[in-house]
Amino acid sequence: MTVSLPDLNDPNAVLNYGAEAQAKIADFSEMILQNSEGEQTEDVSDKITTLITRLRAIAEEKNATRFPFRKGAAATKIRYRKACETVDRIARSLQNQRDRLMRDIEMLELLHTMNREQYRALTEYVEQGKEALERFCKNHSNNGEIASDPAGRFEKKLHDLELTRTISLQMAPQIRLLQNNNVMLAEKIQEALIHVIPLWKNQIVFALTMNATKQALKTQEKISDLTNTLLQQNAKNLQETTLTATRCAQRGHTTVQTLSETNGILLETLDRMIKIQEEGRQARRDAEEELRRLNREIRLRFTERKNAAQLP
Repeated sequence: MTVSLPDLNDPNAVLNYGAEAQAKIADFSEMILQNSEGEQTEDVSDKITTLITRLRAIAEEKNATRFPFRKGAAATKIRYRKACETVDRIARSLQNQRDRLMRDIEMLELLHTMNREQYRALTEYVEQGKEALERFCKNHSNNGEIASDPAGRFEKKLHDLELTRTISLQMAPQIRLLQNNNVMLAEKIQEALIHVIPLWKNQIVFALTMNATKQALKTQEKISDLTNTLLQQNAKNLQETTLTATRCAQRGHTTVQTLSETNGILLETLDRMIKIQEEGRQARRDAEEELRRLNREIRLRFTERKNAAQLP
């Protein structure tokens, strides 16, 4: 670049010598602040803490026995779904952080380029300024006027430019270190997005699937237990029914004891019936005898009255 050497006798020219290059060094920080303004990176650690809390809650719920079978399964499924949603939010936050880092890397690359250009410009100002100062000192003397020492003022200005150049020189490795840190962080975040986040989601899906499998096994165990209970109960009922039917089949319609009792009652009935019949015949014979007696008495009385009526 072409440097315009100042008139060392002009204080304003000396003051403004290299001021533009010095000002651009200060403008770097302002540019960084302007690029950072309005950008907010979400705190992933809070979301990871939330995820850990939910996964622990799932583990505690699985170990607890106070939940009913269906209610516990539904609650576990909801917790796993919320955990997946948290993983998705973490992935989005990491993606935002990666994008921010990539923008910062580009910005730092631009800053490094600008800093290199400014370093070169400051070097030109310092080197050509020193040559101008040396020529001035050869051609001029102080003449005893310390207060208006133009060479001293310009030497001080060159010293300030050298300080600024040193700052610019130090900024170069600082920019590269910060840029390298951002690159490593961006790579780690990219690795997390590609490998870790899918692994988390897969593990959650596996856990949910295993939970569903366990619930299905519990259901199958209940079905098997119920089946075995029904088979045992039916076998007992069949045994009881079969034995009862067999006893019934082997038993006659009537027993000998029943026939004996029936025969005794029948004989007693016949004896009593014969006795009653004998008593009835005797009663009838007595009645006939009484009737004959009555008839004789009636005839006798009738005959006696008839004979009495015929007497003179």
